[in-house]
Amino acid sequence: MYECLKAIENWLEVDNTTGAALNKLTPNTSSNSGSNFSALKETLSKIRKGKYIFGRLASSSEDHGLRCYSDVHSGLGVSFELENRKSKDNKPMISYDADAVNASSLAWFNDILMEGDTMDIDALHILNLSDWPNIVYDVSSQDISVHIPLHRLVSLLLHKALRRCFGESALPNMTSGSSVNSLSTSCIDFFAHVLGGCHPFGFSAFVMEHPLRVRVFCAEVHAGMWRKHGDAALYSCEWYRSVGWSEQSLELDLFLLQCCAALAPPDLFVSRILERFGLSNYLSLNLDGSNEFEPVLLQEMLTIIIQIVKERRFSGITTAESLKRELICKLAIGDATRSQLVKSLPRDLSKSDQLQEILDTVASYSRPSGFNQGMYSLRWRYWKELDLYHPRWNSRDLQSAEERYLRFCRVSAWTNQLPRWTKIFSPLKEVARVATCKVVLRIIRAVLFYAVFTDKGTESRAPDGVVLTALHLLSLALDICCQQRESCDQPCSEGDVFPILADSSEEIWEGLNYDAGGQSLLSLLVVLKRMEKKENTDIFLDAGGCNLSSLIESILKKFAEIDSGCMAKLQQLAPEVVSCLSHPNPSSDMNLSRSDSDSEKRKAKARERQAAILEKMRAEQSKFLASIDSAVDEGSNSGLDVNRSDVGDDSEESAQVVCSLCHDPNSKNPISFLIHLQKSRLVSFVDRGPPSWEQFCRLEKENVSTATGKVTDQSETSTSSGSPGLISSSLSAQLVQNAANEFCGQPEEVNAFLGFFKAQFPALRGIQELHTFKDGSERSVCSIETLEQDMYFSILRELHDNLLHSDFSKEDTKIPTAEGGFEKGRDTESVLLGKYIVALWREKKESPSGSQDSHNDEASVESTSKCPSYDGFGPSDCDGVHISSCGHAVHQGCLDRYLSSLKERSVRRIVFEGGHIVDPSQGEFLCPTCRRLVNSVLPALPGVCKEVWKQSVSSTMSSYLGAGPSATSSEEISSLRIQQALLLLRSAANVVGKDETLKSFPLQRNGRMRQNLEPVFQALFKMYYPNKQDKLSRSARVSHSMLMWDTLKYSLISMEIAARCGRTHITPNYGINAMYEELKSSSGFIMWLLLKVVQNWQTKNGVHVLQRYRGTQLFAASICSGISLDYTSGTPGQGNMLRIVKHADKEESCPDTQFWNRASDPVLSRDPFSSLMWVLFCLPFPFLSCKESLLSLVHVFYAVSIAQAIIMYCGLHQCKTSELGFNDCLISDISKVLAESGCAQKFFASNYIGSSSNIRDTIRSMSFPYLRRCALLWKLLYPSSPAPFCDRNNLLGRSSFAINDMMDDGSLVELNEIQKLENMFKIPSLDVVLKEEVLRSLVLKWFYHFHKEFERCSFGGVMHVKPAVPFKLMHLPHLYQDLLQRLIKQCCPDCKTILPDPALCLLCGRLCSPSWKSCCSQSGCQAHAMACGAGTGVFLLIRRTTILLQRCARQAPWPSPYLDAFGEEDIEMHRGKPLYLNEERYAALTYMVASHGLDQSSKVLRQTTISSLFMV
Repeated sequence: MYECLKAIENWLEVDNTTGAALNKLTPNTSSNSGSNFSALKETLSKIRKGKYIFGRLASSSEDHGLRCYSDVHSGLGVSFELENRKSKDNKPMISYDADAVNASSLAWFNDILMEGDTMDIDALHILNLSDWPNIVYDVSSQDISVHIPLHRLVSLLLHKALRRCFGESALPNMTSGSSVNSLSTSCIDFFAHVLGGCHPFGFSAFVMEHPLRVRVFCAEVHAGMWRKHGDAALYSCEWYRSVGWSEQSLELDLFLLQCCAALAPPDLFVSRILERFGLSNYLSLNLDGSNEFEPVLLQEMLTIIIQIVKERRFSGITTAESLKRELICKLAIGDATRSQLVKSLPRDLSKSDQLQEILDTVASYSRPSGFNQGMYSLRWRYWKELDLYHPRWNSRDLQSAEERYLRFCRVSAWTNQLPRWTKIFSPLKEVARVATCKVVLRIIRAVLFYAVFTDKGTESRAPDGVVLTALHLLSLALDICCQQRESCDQPCSEGDVFPILADSSEEIWEGLNYDAGGQSLLSLLVVLKRMEKKENTDIFLDAGGCNLSSLIESILKKFAEIDSGCMAKLQQLAPEVVSCLSHPNPSSDMNLSRSDSDSEKRKAKARERQAAILEKMRAEQSKFLASIDSAVDEGSNSGLDVNRSDVGDDSEESAQVVCSLCHDPNSKNPISFLIHLQKSRLVSFVDRGPPSWEQFCRLEKENVSTATGKVTDQSETSTSSGSPGLISSSLSAQLVQNAANEFCGQPEEVNAFLGFFKAQFPALRGIQELHTFKDGSERSVCSIETLEQDMYFSILRELHDNLLHSDFSKEDTKIPTAEGGFEKGRDTESVLLGKYIVALWREKKESPSGSQDSHNDEASVESTSKCPSYDGFGPSDCDGVHISSCGHAVHQGCLDRYLSSLKERSVRRIVFEGGHIVDPSQGEFLCPTCRRLVNSVLPALPGVCKEVWKQSVSSTMSSYLGAGPSATSSEEISSLRIQQALLLLRSAANVVGKDETLKSFPLQRNGRMRQNLEPVFQALFKMYYPNKQDKLSRSARVSHSMLMWDTLKYSLISMEIAARCGRTHITPNYGINAMYEELKSSSGFIMWLLLKVVQNWQTKNGVHVLQRYRGTQLFAASICSGISLDYTSGTPGQGNMLRIVKHADKEESCPDTQFWNRASDPVLSRDPFSSLMWVLFCLPFPFLSCKESLLSLVHVFYAVSIAQAIIMYCGLHQCKTSELGFNDCLISDISKVLAESGCAQKFFASNYIGSSSNIRDTIRSMSFPYLRRCALLWKLLYPSSPAPFCDRNNLLGRSSFAINDMMDDGSLVELNEIQKLENMFKIPSLDVVLKEEVLRSLVLKWFYHFHKEFERCSFGGVMHVKPAVPFKLMHLPHLYQDLLQRLIKQCCPDCKTILPDPALCLLCGRLCSPSWKSCCSQSGCQAHAMACGAGTGVFLLIRRTTILLQRCARQAPWPSPYLDAFGEEDIEMHRGKPLYLNEERYAALTYMVASHGLDQSSKVLRQTTISSLFMV
């Protein structure tokens, strides 16, 4: 210590900044500057050599237990220990009585031995000066450095010595409220031993100078005075305050200032601080002397004084208490992970063994879930311990802590968290005199003066922040006085009164140039209190505001409680404040009630203002509702009900939906909802099951072909079904003539029929056309809507007649299939196909460009036909198209202008919102409201809702069915409604093929494509026919409603699959409520809207209607009779019409023939729910609202799912009926036919059935997905809300139908959920179903149909029959180290080189690379995502431990599913902690992929960018 002091002494003598003061105080020092510089070099050389050791170098048994101090500060690089030399008796600088020394705390000093020379007191000339020097220095204009190693070495040695004597290892000798009016014995003893050669004034005056300059420099940088120096000054301040260096700089400087404050005269000490900050003129009370930097400097100065008085990091608290305070401050800023908390701690505290225990005490832990890591949050009761004057606070963190304190505690931190005097080491308790000295009183009084007497129009020298900090300092001083008074046994004498109390009533007259009278500290407080109270009355201050009036009132009460003189003065100035104190017993209740009344008055005024605001809002709402009611009245006057409000004008329906671009609520333009269409392979992933990381090597080999072909097996199923042969260009004239004879239409229609083929085949142009004539009888032409309504009632009448003449009770009842009827009905089929050809010819004549393009598109046709769709109809490169929506809407005109602007900006390379995410040329943009990805729009309820039939559909169907003999019998409940379904399909096929129906069918186009439907059609064409978009978009053979219906079908299937996945857990969710919750979202609403669009559009075009009618015939033949009408006859002259239609335009797989092939396929070879959806599409549109007909169709396709499950189970186990224990039932029938044929084992497969599965449970579980999807469809078809645009959130609420009455919020077992759905759809028990004779005979027909078609065309793939298993990503190991060791050195499957940054595909298990290489382009993440997931990819980056999400060309990072024991990520494994798979986070990722949310999640889109700009 002596050598450090000597080095500082020598340094001060050569320091230019203190030269003038030293020349005045010690004239001899100037002549010895050269020798002092040499002495300084010699001293520093000794210190560098480590000669002087703090404590003893060694200890022996004779040292009486003295220990060597071994704590070495890591930042100094060298260990220092203190040598103790006794002071010379003749010139003691700090005298003390050795007998009065506390033996327990100072024995360490008395026993320390020294090496070398004794301490030479005469060598210290500057530090032993007894007079307080006047040092002149300006921080802003003279040299300054934040590096003062000698001072910090002294501070460190003082800290170690103080901690050794008074810290945790020593007997506690600390005080909380001991005497502060004179130097205590322990303080004299400590500094006498440590600074034996220094005078308190000389030491404190010179040593405090440089730490104080550094603090002033930081304050000036904060105020903006060092802007011209660039970032160097700012970086120095940030370094000075940073966690890594603060304990070696800021905290040591603050502790050294505390030591100087304990030794220095308080007034001179505070005056020195005032001078260094350049605020000496602030006490002049001149209202016009302010500058722009003064408020910041003044607030920083007050903050430093508070910190010097109250800081206890090195001077009063234990390590545990210090650690607790640091954690509270960090958690007050925001929730943090454990590693973040450890990094925010000083190094000595971060290594404490008590860290976890204290952390668990002050914070609560939140487990990682979804996007969030494991976080610690501050417990509520520890907010009361927040320290607003922590030395390392910066303005940003402090503001965050204030806001969070306000949010959690509902009050302002600045009025509640006042600084308080706490326990401190005995030698430093004299620091308290700083807060109570005369100069501090003058500073506070000046602040209050400027706050009171500055006019509101001028800038005050005491802004609110300065006033608040000054009040905090005053509160701290009063707290010191209060604790002093409580600790004394007797009242303080006159000499013991603190200056802050004695001079509080002193009046000042400076600066008062008007009739304000003399003002004292107390009077200024009273005036300011009343000013603030008046402002709070005019502007109500809620519970979260900083109420200065209440804070000042509490300070005034403290004055009155502590000092009787202050009490007397306040009784004159503010009797209402101290009245409760002067008469505490009798009037306490009165004053309490008075304060309560004041509070009630303020609350009453606030309630009045709030009531006025609410009344104004209520008036505006009433006005708005009145406008709505007027619109409703206008609609009711037109004679239409609520469901007919969409007739004719779309703008009235969507009046309540505001455009997200123009926000015009009064616009009458039609509204379109924003949607997002994307390709999906979700069904294929569920069919195949999740891959396992342990088998990725095998999957690598399997997926080499997957990258260039189809992922799913079923997608390879052939749908061409064995074409009877192509028709050459030299088509036989006889064949066309026979087809014309089969047509038997009107002459103009026959001529159009011949003209179609003449245009296709020039060799047929010699065929003569018929002469047209008029027979005098005009055919009545009606609209297609009216025609389908008539067909609906005709089908019901025919069904009614069949039910009356059927006896279902007879066991030998046969299904009225009448294959002969199908043969006899070929004439009607020829007429229907002839009508279709005529309609096509007229379409081509109206669109000549489409006719010209039809001859030159063979290449695109070939590419499409070679890649059949997943379910027979749909996109060729994926399972289907999924639709989703954010729920916001725009005007089509506003959207066109917006997209045009985005495209222009993109071409000109101008930055625009979402430019790193979207491609405007593809129609992509971000929703203006929620910033989700959008690529198309769907108009709001175009057209009509078929109000003519809607009111009586259900009642009519029920009455027809009620006429049957078994309609009300118990047999209906205990059996499937297969008979009704088969009769319905047969009747529908007969009605659509009747002569009167076809003759009255209008061939003209009833409607053109609406302009606002064009975007969604174009988007669907791109996805369904990417190679033929330009041609097919103009071809009538593509049904727009068919594409939209297929999109709706797949969206329902994918929504049901997504509902199985738990959002935060891996356990499957089979509850019906979870499925309905998916439907209640905005995507569910857009599906309802899409359904309405399909209903409106499917009857607008005659060609598309004839496609549906032909599909009805094909479905009826396949389901009712088990035959395919297209190929039942090979007799010449029959089937000519179909052959001609199939090869028109030289195309083998046009959309119409592709759909008809799907309809004629064996019903057992397709998904039952898909077949149900297509049957509903083909039937006349009123059947969509007939619940009874839908229920019967649900039963017949439930039988299909049961039959598929039995076939799959028996074929997989190859068991006999006797082994299964079933005789004379459907299982025994299927088992027998499977023994005769092996085709079923080749086609049906499942990855989810074990060898020990029970056949009953297996059959029921295999039907579970079908029943769930039917329930979802039922909810969509029959929503409870009649006005969807009025309340979109309640659109899909609880229905009055029996399905919703069965809902249960509990999570049930799978079989219980199956039973629940069976009851919903009135399905009998499985034993009853297996015994039904009608079903047994029908399933045999279906099987023979499947067997025949399988042998003829040999389906190329397999059909997966599966239970309701959730979608899962790849099974990953629990410990990341296992995965790392297995994959880190794997080679690329293409180029066989080690991947530098391997990425594991979590969808298929293939190892890819995020960086593109020409030698293995297929292994790139983007290329693999296109081949594997139809553009969707989920990759685990092995070296980074994070997830890479791929959506076509867009990429986005996602947090790692592997976390450490505290729920934190370890990106790139920097921390080296063991990582474990977090199931909640992995489940959240799985659900997001299953719900197609990669482009809908705001968290993903915020980090998304185009791959060309993305740097992994």
